[in-house]
Amino acid sequence: MKLTFSGRVEQGEGMATRLGCPTANIAIKAGLLIPGLGVYVGEADLQGVRYPALICISDGRTGVNLKMEVHLLGFNQDLTGKYLHVILHEKLRDIVPFPGEEEMARMIENDLFQAREWFAHKSTSAL
Repeated sequence: MKLTFSGRVEQGEGMATRLGCPTANIAIKAGLLIPGLGVYVGEADLQGVRYPALICISDGRTGVNLKMEVHLLGFNQDLTGKYLHVILHEKLRDIVPFPGEEEMARMIENDLFQAREWFAHKSTSAL
């Protein structure tokens, strides 16, 4: 069973963009049931078009700011104010404490590689 979420994209801090992975930030409303914190592979529907996505559900660097950050693979436009419908497919890893920007950039680069591999495998196995 796939988990789905929808929300309006809010202005973020810009850290993910600085680390090479711009994201659409969606606040998670109080009382919403979510899967465990972590990095997921999934899809994002933007105005009827589905994009492969890397999704991070975390409580932010402060541990109190529950949010979903969605990176649409191969898409690099500002989505602030737009609505996204997000579908989680599979968890790639757990959240780790913020190790610093350089190490985090390497982790994100690896996450992006794994997400692209996941979608490449999915498209070849569907043939």
